Amino acid sequence: MNKWLLALIGSIALFTATAVYASDPFQMGRQVKVNGKVLDTHVEVTSDGTTITSTRAIAEALGAEVNWNAPLNTVEIRSAEDNRMQYAKYVSSLLHGTYSLNMEIIGENLGAHSDTTVVFSDGYVDVPDNTDFQKLFLLLLADQMGDLRVNKRIEFWSNRELAQAYVSGEYRVDGIEGWSGLNARFGLLTKEGERLSLSHILSVHERDNVSIGKYKPQ
Repeated sequence: MNKWLLALIGSIALFTATAVYASDPFQMGRQVKVNGKVLDTHVEVTSDGTTITSTRAIAEALGAEVNWNAPLNTVEIRSAEDNRMQYAKYVSSLLHGTYSLNMEIIGENLGAHSDTTVVFSDGYVDVPDNTDFQKLFLLLLADQMGDLRVNKRIEFWSNRELAQAYVSGEYRVDGIEGWSGLNARFGLLTKEGERLSLSHILSVHERDNVSIGKYKPQ
């Protein structure tokens, strides 16, 4: 077999390998544009023309909210308009007494935290598990405190028994992060001079500031 024929066979083999690679089910280099804006997200296209990209990226670009429902193994998408309607309904039901805004002082002047007042509120557990709803609930509780703001710190708790255990000191550290009962704390109101700071507590180590009206983050 002469050199010319070997070169021809080699060229055919290279062309065939390239064609097979190009027909791979996923083709790269494409992009998604929503309302004129190119999304910073990965895009793939299968051999049958199906585009594969991030559901969250597209939904959020359209103003929707995306959540992962682990128990149902489901991605849940709620439109921006639906979110506004849900929030309006929640505000209306909250202001009309659907959710209890009752409060009970569990204890004050706690040992090392002598400037702390612990307050229990039974209505928090009924609030939809949505940070904005919970923040609004906490904001209304804080505004109700009025003359009860005698100390520099007020902690809001959603579980009476855990709050009582905290006040009495009758609890044991049960994990690396400390006492798990502290997760029953959902709010913290502090006062420095005339400045009030309100925080929504999400976990032992995570919180969001409620920067509305007279409440400013420290």
